[in-house]
Amino acid sequence: MLRLAQMVQESLLPPSRAELPGLELAARFLPAANVGGDFFDYFPLDSRHLALYLGDVQGKGLEAALYGLVASGILRGVHKAGAPPSSVLTLINRRLCYRSLPGKFSCLGYAIVDLAECCLIYASAGIPFPLLLRDGGVTSIKLTGTPLGLFDTCQFDQTVVRLRPGDRLLFYSDGLPDSLQFLYPHLGEGNDQLKKLVADHPDLSAAALADKLLARLQPPATSPRAAKSHNGDRHPRSQLADDATFMVIHLH
Repeated sequence: MLRLAQMVQESLLPPSRAELPGLELAARFLPAANVGGDFFDYFPLDSRHLALYLGDVQGKGLEAALYGLVASGILRGVHKAGAPPSSVLTLINRRLCYRSLPGKFSCLGYAIVDLAECCLIYASAGIPFPLLLRDGGVTSIKLTGTPLGLFDTCQFDQTVVRLRPGDRLLFYSDGLPDSLQFLYPHLGEGNDQLKKLVADHPDLSAAALADKLLARLQPPATSPRAAKSHNGDRHPRSQLADDATFMVIHLH
């Protein structure tokens, strides 16, 4: 059953790397167990607009993965018409509330990268603040929101962030900083570790930065948490504090 769920989950993930005119995107999916509650996708709306989302279901394991499949399945039916991110979140929230499961909800970030206007249009349903890496500095795109599937009357704000060539954006689930803190507690709070790691590599491509983050999530060789290899898995696994999923975008 777990193996089948893993195969279904991986079959629904997009390629881990994409090159589009004006940007490069790299994504990594690292569940804490065989399957995870994180999900993501990206897709061009047209030649100058890229939409993407990253979600994180409450909990881990098979239950979270199945709820994630419900959420991503609903998204696949509503997201490709180019609606504003806030409207997309409002719609999926209503549909998840209609299909509510006790104790289950999902955090989600939904964004459109507008290459014509060189900006990011972003709405959040409680996902960690994305990071913007520019000129060696790291800032958070601070936008809060209520997780999906809790209250059917929720409305969601959206923000517009002006972008420049050379900018890098990092979207991620909370399993990324939580796992950094879990694996390297002597280095301090996980969000601080993440910002420092990104700031220390300001010139990497999207794929190289994603690989750097992925390598950091592998337990130190001397640690009892060190994971066994998984013989070429498309998305390698490790013993993490939580599912860790992230996307890096590099604007050219």
